[in-house]
Amino acid sequence: MAEYLFTFFVLLVISAVAYLAYEHFLRPTAKTGSELYQEALRDLLDGRQEKAFSKLRQVIAEDSGNIDAYLRLGKILRDNKKPDKALQVHKDLTLRTGLSSHEKVEVLEQLYADFFELGEFDQAQAALKELISVDPRDRRAHINLLKLQEKAGHWDEAYDSAVKILKLEGNKSKKPLAGYKFHMAEELYKKREYHKARILFKEALGLDPTCVQAYLMIGDSYLEEKRFEDAVNFFNKLIDAVPDQGHLVIERLKKTLFTLGRFGDIVDICENILKHSPKNLEARLTLAEFYDKKGDTTAAEQMLAEIVEETPENTKAVCELIRLYLARDDKKKIKELIRDIEHRREKMKSASVSKIVDTSLIGIR
Repeated sequence: MAEYLFTFFVLLVISAVAYLAYEHFLRPTAKTGSELYQEALRDLLDGRQEKAFSKLRQVIAEDSGNIDAYLRLGKILRDNKKPDKALQVHKDLTLRTGLSSHEKVEVLEQLYADFFELGEFDQAQAALKELISVDPRDRRAHINLLKLQEKAGHWDEAYDSAVKILKLEGNKSKKPLAGYKFHMAEELYKKREYHKARILFKEALGLDPTCVQAYLMIGDSYLEEKRFEDAVNFFNKLIDAVPDQGHLVIERLKKTLFTLGRFGDIVDICENILKHSPKNLEARLTLAEFYDKKGDTTAAEQMLAEIVEETPENTKAVCELIRLYLARDDKKKIKELIRDIEHRREKMKSASVSKIVDTSLIGIR
């Protein structure tokens, strides 16, 4: 009996020692939440999202206070085409109390991204506005809000956002704001509220005196109201402010001056454009047209010949010149014109091919 008890005691001691050895040396140590979190971050950096997702779920199961883990978990869901599930994760965080300002900003950033991915742009705007209320100097949030406002056509709100962005950037230029005033005015123009539209178009010009479209729209609004003199005055203002773009108002001025019985004024207008832009085709073609109507076919022919010589591809000038030759039955001139045009076009084509070949050879060298 004593021998039996001794044997049992020895076996018990051996078992205890073996268990302690296993616990100390062989049994894997359970990882802490902090270690899992660090591993998840490394997995994300290495592009192993699936592994990171699994570990982040374990992290939040052990530590529900790890806000960053929730945020990253939601982002993985959104990146994997599950923005609705990401939204639920991030929405749950908004119900928490005691979040720091930085954490609130991070949550709202993710909410914006979730809503945007889901196409819920009004909600995305709301998230950005709340984010800006928490951190008014978040430039990226202002820019994203501006993009959404532009997309929705909320030009008055977009203008305010653009003003804030310029202040944040320390940019004193007002020129970037002109486009928003223009769009605000354009909406009123479409509603035929011409007077109100002109006020905003003129504000746009105050911000950017080179805003060509604003000049055009103001002039057009006067035309809609049959205020032809005012229209002519504003079209001339465009020529003075942006002479290189003067050709845009020539057709409008021709029709308006004809209505007013002052078509002869077009000469001074075209010559004014040509002072600043000597090769302006529209102005030169208009002068040629005026000379022709006046009966001065020699001046018209000279003007058209110069245009064709410089730009043989200008079909309007070519056709007008041929028409003048036909009017006096000058077939010789027509043949010479066609021959010269073909010769110049071939010359231009050869020059173009030569340039391409030279460029290719440079690449080979």
